[in-house]
Amino acid sequence: MKTGEGTARLAGESVRYLLAGGLNTLASYALYLALLQAMDYRAAYVLAFVAGIALSFALLRHAVFARPGRPFSLLWVAASHLLQLGLGLAVVQAWVAALHGPQWAAPLAAALAVAPLMFVLQRWIFTPHVRR
Repeated sequence: MKTGEGTARLAGESVRYLLAGGLNTLASYALYLALLQAMDYRAAYVLAFVAGIALSFALLRHAVFARPGRPFSLLWVAASHLLQLGLGLAVVQAWVAALHGPQWAAPLAAALAVAPLMFVLQRWIFTPHVRR
């Protein structure tokens, strides 16, 4: 692949990643707000986050990167989301407990904080391995 083609592909994937992430974040956020009416913010965050994993995999596989990726890509995506969950939960906790931010905004702060790392990691998952 030529440098210009690679740059164009990366730019397109970045835009699609942001759009798919926005859609997934809105869907997960709506679920979080609904769950917040019945439970603690931490439990609501975890449940909404887990529900978003399936949507995320489908969007990454079919819309963002449009390729199957590495073997066991579903497991890799689930593992990447577990990392995101841990990092995001730390941001949620810090946002509410240390920064005294509103609970309703905590998942948004978490999403903004971890998105760049997740793009790099998930792009790696959906980039086919080339044997040398």
